[in-house]
Amino acid sequence: MAKKQKNKTQNNYLLYLAIGVVSVAIAVFVVLAIIRNNQNASTGEHDNVADYNSANEILQSEEDLKDEDKVAQSSNNAKDRMEADESEKATVEQNESGLLIAEPEISFVASEDEYIVAGGSIPNINETSGTCTFVFEKGGELISQDSNILPNPSYISCENVSIPKNKFSSGVWTVTLKYKSNTSEGASETQTITVQ
Repeated sequence: MAKKQKNKTQNNYLLYLAIGVVSVAIAVFVVLAIIRNNQNASTGEHDNVADYNSANEILQSEEDLKDEDKVAQSSNNAKDRMEADESEKATVEQNESGLLIAEPEISFVASEDEYIVAGGSIPNINETSGTCTFVFEKGGELISQDSNILPNPSYISCENVSIPKNKFSSGVWTVTLKYKSNTSEGASETQTITVQ
């Protein structure tokens, strides 16, 4: 009989312990839920303030558009910016013939196997038609080779030229890159190459 009483007491103890653990867990869950709701509510208030400020800015900009003086000033500012941009684009000078002055540059000139090769560009001009010409001179001798242009987004490249070396007499030759189109022309500074 005493053994049954002891088992019953142990069972009651375990039951009360389980009820206590569950109660504590529920209490912790409720407290966490309340804290989370308070945080969401405070964040929502900040969002509402931000939304309110954004709405005020939009309304203010619409009011500005109704103000004719502000619209006129904005239009004048845009016009000034466009004129400044156009003047920056028009930095290429013109020669006495009214053509834009191109500024060709020789990228390289070299002797390779049985050929003299050269390449260049026109960095201050951007157009889609024109001709590059590489001119080699020594004494009274003259050799020239035309080259097609390769338009790039902001400048012109000249296709490389390759001239048989047997056309050149041995010695020091000067090289000039010339460019000509319907709207621009110009010549580079000379470089030299020794042909043997």
